[in-house]
Amino acid sequence: MTASSSILADKLHEYPQHDVIDGTRGGSDAILDDCINSSDGVLQLLHRYAGRTFCTPGKRLRLDAQSYYPDYMNGTGLDEIWMGCTVPIVTGVIDTRTNKAPFREGESHVLTPNGQVISLQDLILANPETVMGKKITAFSKSLYGDPTWPIVSKKFDNLNPIPHHLHWSKWEVYDINSYDNPGVCPSHYHTTAMGLYPFITKDQFLDCMKSFGKGDYNGVRHLSPHTMMHIDNGFVMPNGVLHSPTDLCTHELHVTMDEHFLAEDLTLDGRIGAADAFYACREEDYPKDRHEDWEYLVEKFDFAANQDPEFVLKNSRPAITAEEFAGDGVDAKWIVYGDFLGDQKCSILRLIIEPGAKTKFCPESPTLFHTNGGSGRVGKLNVRYHQDMKLGELYPEIGFITQAALNNGGVEIENTGNEPLVLTFDFPQNAHSKTPGGAAK
Repeated sequence: MTASSSILADKLHEYPQHDVIDGTRGGSDAILDDCINSSDGVLQLLHRYAGRTFCTPGKRLRLDAQSYYPDYMNGTGLDEIWMGCTVPIVTGVIDTRTNKAPFREGESHVLTPNGQVISLQDLILANPETVMGKKITAFSKSLYGDPTWPIVSKKFDNLNPIPHHLHWSKWEVYDINSYDNPGVCPSHYHTTAMGLYPFITKDQFLDCMKSFGKGDYNGVRHLSPHTMMHIDNGFVMPNGVLHSPTDLCTHELHVTMDEHFLAEDLTLDGRIGAADAFYACREEDYPKDRHEDWEYLVEKFDFAANQDPEFVLKNSRPAITAEEFAGDGVDAKWIVYGDFLGDQKCSILRLIIEPGAKTKFCPESPTLFHTNGGSGRVGKLNVRYHQDMKLGELYPEIGFITQAALNNGGVEIENTGNEPLVLTFDFPQNAHSKTPGGAAK
């Protein structure tokens, strides 16, 4: 039984019936022990949903029809699942019940043995090395001061390509897979705009940005080459590069922050105002007194990175066999791997376990995972892929394998169903002593 603890008055917007434990008032270490002991070190994470005021849901997040548009979100639909986030996110959504942003929107929470929920970050702070191990703890402290999970896992799913934008500091990687996009043909014609054509000049880009909000359309997307994304392969997007991801459901990992600059003033989902363009920029990346200073934007803009003629070649990640995890009845592939921006940023592994098969899984690093198909167990956590999920209900699909589990030799994964069990694992920066697809570190 979870130790006695304080309960917050606020609820997670998706789970109004579940008490949220105040992990700052003491007792989080005992709660962590209870969670680990009940599941042999595998934590069950909640689905955390978010909406963007400038996007329309593509409705591939497997919610039931009534759940995509909660009546308290003032017309904004849910188009994202956040699975491993330990920081506040910036969506612009207002919960009409409180007239504030949804409480802890997108932030990862753990289901305790007695049905309460607690922030993953609170459990990390209670005993970071038990959750994340020494290496990830030290790395995250070097980046953020306090220990935290240094990677965000999410899925975004939009009816239309999202506004052409860039992240000054946030790099990200994509896994556009057939499980999240059933029925999509390989010749799907869903493209992502990336960077600028090599022939675009600074003056052309400046003229385009100066027209933001002043005409029918500032036309920035016309300055960018568009690339078809290969289903079931990965792609890397360095920070500072313009991009407008495809209208397919996309599994994405990125560094732990949520910042963006919107470079496009009109999309299929509506108009974007100049204030909205800079809304999620951090002061340290783009000072407020420089907002709408288009000359400053052009001087700050990395033209070399945006006009690299080998950009697609350098940043594509065709899936490769993960030999160290493959076995009898187990197919294993690295979807995202290798170094970029100078080192090992993150990686994505996909396991497909045939019915009746099992495998011992003990990677070098703790990892977050989510279920893409089938049913089975990861350690003692039973998992099953669901359709037509309802807000307010709990579904065992997302988990976190802690260092405590790895210290005991890892976890057994077993397919207990009649269809392939498909699991995707998200690893943080510097998780591997040998970079997948690369050289030893």
